[in-house]
Amino acid sequence: MSQFSLINDVESWCKSALKNLHLYSIADDRYIYILKKSDTIIGFAMVNKHFRFNSKGLAVAEFYIQKNHEKKGYGRRLAEHLFEKLPGNWEVAVSIKNKSALVFWNQVVSSYTDGKFIKEWNASFNGYGFVFNNGLKKTF
Repeated sequence: MSQFSLINDVESWCKSALKNLHLYSIADDRYIYILKKSDTIIGFAMVNKHFRFNSKGLAVAEFYIQKNHEKKGYGRRLAEHLFEKLPGNWEVAVSIKNKSALVFWNQVVSSYTDGKFIKEWNASFNGYGFVFNNGLKKTF
C-alpha cells in the first residue's frame, strides 16, 4: 500500500484541507505541532480526542516525517515532545496495513513508557492501539 495518493482536483482538496486545519486552530482540544530543520518543515503531528481505544485523554491523529528525514530520530523526538507537553492518557491507533508505523510506534511507546503500555487490537478499525498514561512523568 502506497502512502501517497494522486490528487486530481487540487483546488478542491486544498479548500477541504484548509477547512480541516482551521478546525484544529480554533478547537481547544486539538493541537498541531510542526517539526522544522533550519527553516524547513520536515514533519508534523496532529493530536485530538477522536478515540478508538480510550474513553478519555489524547490521540495522535496524524503523524508525518518527510521520507528523506525518516530513521534519523526526528520522529521519535517529535513523538516524545508531544507526550511530554501533554501528559495524561494517550492512544496511538495504527492500521494493520501500515507495517512501518506499527514498528515505529511499538519502539517509541515501549521506550518512552519503559514497557508500561497496552497494545490492543480493534477489529472494526482493523489495527492496533498503543495505550498508556504518562501523567506521572515530569514535563519539560
